[in-house]
Amino acid sequence: MATARPSGVTPGEVMKTNGVAGGTPPAIGLFEMVLEVADLAASERFYVEALGLPVADRWGDDRPAVWLAIGREAFLGLWPRQTGGERAIHGGRGGAHVHFALRVPAGTLAAAHARLVAHGVAVEAGWEFGPGNHAIYCDDPDGNVVELTERATLWDGTPATEPATVADPR
Repeated sequence: MATARPSGVTPGEVMKTNGVAGGTPPAIGLFEMVLEVADLAASERFYVEALGLPVADRWGDDRPAVWLAIGREAFLGLWPRQTGGERAIHGGRGGAHVHFALRVPAGTLAAAHARLVAHGVAVEAGWEFGPGNHAIYCDDPDGNVVELTERATLWDGTPATEPATVADPR
């Protein structure tokens, strides 16, 4: 794991204590993330059509946003600048974003790659992070870097398990 940790401490030990002496309860998963987008319709097309994420919710014209399901219990929000800022909870604007990764079921990365290419998306492929841990990268319409990854092992070296998925409501 690419993180600063005390000498002799394994990634698994860092995960169990949340990286702090004495430990605090770790988060149990990513629930939602919001990306600010320039063109909501173009971003929705990319994430729904090219990546295949189902729409979970859509807000009205007074505060436009689209929420997409990632598995059963995580969501990606897309909203234009006017939806965030003073109108958002806690001022809802962030800084520069590096990338985020979406995990795909084992054995489906090649199909995801082909789907992106079929939608005219340039894909950087060929990344391997240990046996069975493969990734591809692309940019969304706003230049956010999206990683798609299939995992055989997790950060701590334990075997990855396939999480439950959500059916596409369309």
